[in-house]
Amino acid sequence: MTLDLRSATILLECARSGSLGRAAVALNLTQPAVTRMLKRLEDSYGAPLFERTTRGVVPTIYGKALLPYAELMVSESANAGDLIRQMRGASRGVVRVGGVASLVGGFILSAIGLMRREHRDVQFHIVEELEDRLLDSLKQGDIDLAVSPEPYGDDEIALATPDTFHDLASVFAAADHPVHGIAAPTLADVAPLDWALPPEGTPVMREWRRRFHHQGIEPAAPCLVSRSVPVIKSAAISHRMLCWLPQPLVGDEVARGEMARVPVAELEWRRAFRVYRRKMGLMTPSAAILVDCIRKIGHSTGGEIA
Repeated sequence: MTLDLRSATILLECARSGSLGRAAVALNLTQPAVTRMLKRLEDSYGAPLFERTTRGVVPTIYGKALLPYAELMVSESANAGDLIRQMRGASRGVVRVGGVASLVGGFILSAIGLMRREHRDVQFHIVEELEDRLLDSLKQGDIDLAVSPEPYGDDEIALATPDTFHDLASVFAAADHPVHGIAAPTLADVAPLDWALPPEGTPVMREWRRRFHHQGIEPAAPCLVSRSVPVIKSAAISHRMLCWLPQPLVGDEVARGEMARVPVAELEWRRAFRVYRRKMGLMTPSAAILVDCIRKIGHSTGGEIA
C-alpha cells in the first residue's frame, strides 16, 4: 500500500492530534481502522511512521519525512474539487495569495480590487510573510500564489507569469536621529549603529550583510530582530535604531515627520518581484484571473510598486 488520499488524511490527523483515538474520532472512523491503515502504510514503506508512547503517538523521522507529501496530496485534492465546483458554477471560488508586507496593503489589494469588479463571488485569503515562509507555504499548498522578491530556485516552484515588478528599499531612521547630521553617510558610518532587522537567514538579512561584506566591512549585530514590520518601525522611531525597509511601508511615518530616509547609496536596493506558483497541479480559474489582474496593475504603474 502506498500513500493515497485516505491514508494521507489519516497520517496528518494522527500527527496533529498525537493520538490514534482522537484521530479516529476526528475522522469518524474506529480506532482499529486507523491502526490497520497505519500498519499497512508502515509495512509498505518498511519503516515505522509513529512511535507509540504512553501519552499517544509521535511521528518518527520517517513519518516526519512523509508529512509534507501528505499535506500536498490533501491540499491538491481540495484544490481539484474546488476547480470542478467552480467550472460547474457550484462554488464561489477561493484564491489564496501570499506576499511580503510592502505588497499586501497596496499592490496585491489593488489587483484584488480590479478582479472584484467582475468577480464579486470570489473570496480572497491573504497571507503576509517574509520570503522564506512564503516559499514554505507555497510548497505545502497553503497558498496558491506567492508574490515575492526572492528568486526561488526550487524544483517544486514555477513562475506564474514572466512579468517582473520592482520596489525600492532604503535605510530609514527616526527624524531626529543623529545620523541625519551626516551629509552623505556611507556603509562605514552606519555599520556600528543600532539596527532593527529581520531574522538571520532571511533574504533581506542575507542581502544586508552581503552589501557590507562586499566593501570589507563587518557591521554590528542587529540589536533587535523581528519578522514584524510594525515592531521594526516602532524600534526605529522610539529607540533610535536604523531599519532597512521598502519605501511604501514607511510612507505614513515619513509624511507625519516621524521618520526620514537616510541616503546611504550602497543600501539603495531596487528589488525585483515575481509571481510564483507550484509546478504540481493546475492553477484554479480564480487564481489565473488574479495573476492577470496583478499583471494589469503592474503594467499600469510601469512595473513599479509604490
